[in-house]
Amino acid sequence: MLRGFILLVALSAGAIAAWMSMGATGALTAATAHEEAEPIPRMTEVLVASTDLATGTLVNPNALRWQAWPEAALNPAFITREHRPDAVQDIDGLVVRSGLLAGEPIHDARLSAADAGALSVMLAPGKRAVAVRVSAENSAGGFVLPNDRVDILLTTAQTNSGGRSNATSTVILKNVKVLAVDQMSDGVNEAVVGKTATLELTPAEVEILTAAEASGALSLALRSLSDSYENAEVVIAERRTVRIRRGGKMDVVELE
Repeated sequence: MLRGFILLVALSAGAIAAWMSMGATGALTAATAHEEAEPIPRMTEVLVASTDLATGTLVNPNALRWQAWPEAALNPAFITREHRPDAVQDIDGLVVRSGLLAGEPIHDARLSAADAGALSVMLAPGKRAVAVRVSAENSAGGFVLPNDRVDILLTTAQTNSGGRSNATSTVILKNVKVLAVDQMSDGVNEAVVGKTATLELTPAEVEILTAAEASGALSLALRSLSDSYENAEVVIAERRTVRIRRGGKMDVVELE
């Protein structure tokens, strides 16, 4: 009787163990099937820079390579092998308009024909290059370099009716890109006390700057490197004047 009871317990324990094992195996199989069911992202090949390319660099096939890229993250501006299989040969000899980092996708807008002028290559579409007179005193002590961002200030002096001079200084353009100082462009890394600074402006900003240069003195205020990704801004301040009579003399006071 005792032996029969022990045998019954052993058989029951074996059955429970077998049932638990089958359940665990089923759960593992289900998890594996779920993982296998996840779709594999579709890939394509995108043309990228195989090394860092500075502005003005001539592109050659060794500086380019095809890299696998998820189709879901594909930008229409990217060059794909599927649509342009001969892109490496077509791009050979072009000039980099704006610096590229290794692994960065190539854009047609970032390249230009090699026979274009060095400065025109660096100009963004729709922008103009304008030179202004500078000195150490009005260009942050000569520490304004190509690719820096500056604010442009206009200083004018007016003489009131009492013969006293009243000087005012106003920011007319903000966050303007410096293309070159004298004739030195990208690649300059030392302070340069030049006589001219070439700025990248829109046509409307060119008109503002030209008129300002004829009406007063211009100064460049160096901005932080972190401002490089902000857009340039035109500042047009509305100035109001008030006439004040003092001791029989009329003064004109500008209100901010």
